[in-house]
Amino acid sequence: MNRDNLKHKLIKDASSTDDNNIGFVLGIISAVLLIVCIGTLLMFNNKQVQRVIGENINVDPENSFNETQNTGTLLTKKTLNIRAEHPNGTIGRLSDISFNAENTVVQIAVTNGFRHNVYLNYSGKGIVLVDDLGNKYNLKPPFDNPYLQIKTGTTFKGELIFQGGVTTKANNLTLITNNQIGSDRALTRRPKMEFYIPIEQQSTNSQKQPM
Repeated sequence: MNRDNLKHKLIKDASSTDDNNIGFVLGIISAVLLIVCIGTLLMFNNKQVQRVIGENINVDPENSFNETQNTGTLLTKKTLNIRAEHPNGTIGRLSDISFNAENTVVQIAVTNGFRHNVYLNYSGKGIVLVDDLGNKYNLKPPFDNPYLQIKTGTTFKGELIFQGGVTTKANNLTLITNNQIGSDRALTRRPKMEFYIPIEQQSTNSQKQPM
């Protein structure tokens, strides 16, 4: 082998070695970049998950007011003697009201003096209990008489159960029959009557006796 051939072979072998080295380096760089990209993606997703969890845990207290406002009640039970009359001859009376954290229960008696049947909860969305703060407590209609139908010449006696305990900040309640679609006319079958119920918080302070 002459000198020129040897020189040409050495140059060719060196070029092959350089190509192999470059390919090896590029492979390492590609692997490192891939690892960095995967790590960045995982960190981003983890931050997104933490943000979503944080948003679900940190609930605005103002938005949850309606869920927590009725946990305390003013008193356990109160005797009532509240009467309301309607121009169509319907007469109602409330005898007592009781409170707990879940429900407010009103004892009621309503006599139908109209010549037709009347309804206190017409279409199932009429009778409500509201306090002076604007909170509304919806009725749990009886299964056997959801519209509270009263036949002519008869009296309905029973308890009306409203969802939620009354907030301790309330000073009075109003029970309204056929609140949305009731009428004050003498010929209506949907009498709208309002029963005003004053309530007071029971005092825990006893008066001191003079020495």
